[in-house]
Amino acid sequence: MDQKKSQHYNYTHEALPTIFHSQTGGFMMYIERDGLKFLKFWWDHVGKRLDDSKLTPFKEAAYEIHDLPEKKSKICLVKLPPVREYGEILMMAFVKLPEKRVPMVRWPSTRIVALENVEGKYSSSGTRLAEITPRARLIPIGPGPEPAFPDFYQAVINYIWKPKRTN
Repeated sequence: MDQKKSQHYNYTHEALPTIFHSQTGGFMMYIERDGLKFLKFWWDHVGKRLDDSKLTPFKEAAYEIHDLPEKKSKICLVKLPPVREYGEILMMAFVKLPEKRVPMVRWPSTRIVALENVEGKYSSSGTRLAEITPRARLIPIGPGPEPAFPDFYQAVINYIWKPKRTN
C-alpha cells in the first residue's frame, strides 16, 4: 500500500484487484450476497492504514451484476465514490470468464477494466479505459465513455469480446 496515495487510489489500484484476481470465487460470492457492505468493508480496511488526510467518505457507490450466459461469463460493475484527483478510478468492471485448462496449464479467467479520471487533453469525456492486471499494473486502453453504467458496460463488452482480426 502506498502511504502517499489516497484511500481511493489504494482501494482501486491495489486492494480490489488483488482480492478479485486471487480470490475470484469469494469476491463474486460476497458481492452477490452482501453488495455494498462487502465493498465498504474493504474501503474501511484500506482507510485504517492511512492518514486522515488521505481518507474519503464511502458515498455514492453502487454496483450492478450482469450474467452473460452466451459467453459463460459474469460482469460486476462498480461505481466508486467521487474522485478528488486525476488518476483515480471512477468505475471498475470485474469480469469472470470461463476457466480454460490444458494439461498442466490454467489460462487466466479474470479481467478488470477501469474507467480512469484523466485530464481533458487525453480524452474529450475526461475518462480513459484501462486494464488492471493480476500484478496490479494499470495498462491504458484508450479514451473512455461517459461515467454511466450503460456506457461503461458497453465499452467493457466491446473491449473484452472485440472481434478477432482476420487478414
